[in-house]
Amino acid sequence: MGHFDHDHPHAHGEHVHEHTHVDENGQPFTHTHQHTHEGEHHHDHGGPQTIAVLQYMLEHNIHHAKELSDMAAEFSGEAKHQLLHAVESFDQANGYLSAALEELKK
Repeated sequence: MGHFDHDHPHAHGEHVHEHTHVDENGQPFTHTHQHTHEGEHHHDHGGPQTIAVLQYMLEHNIHHAKELSDMAAEFSGEAKHQLLHAVESFDQANGYLSAALEELKK
């Protein structure tokens, strides 16, 4: 899947974010949202788009975990130890992302 494109024009403390994603069928889609940094904000995303973004995040994290694991094999001592902790963190996050995806697909 492709990477996110972010556009962050600023106007009076507000931000407009434009994200372009590629879904599991290779179809690009773009959405925008606007928020200020005052108070609470949330992002509304639709079903198939949310699933596509979460799937992208999961696949991206799996890729990074593999890269970190490969790098850890090149080191020893504390550096290796810390890199393996980072891999564990990605693995844990991936478990939560997978569970969320399964719930959303129901």
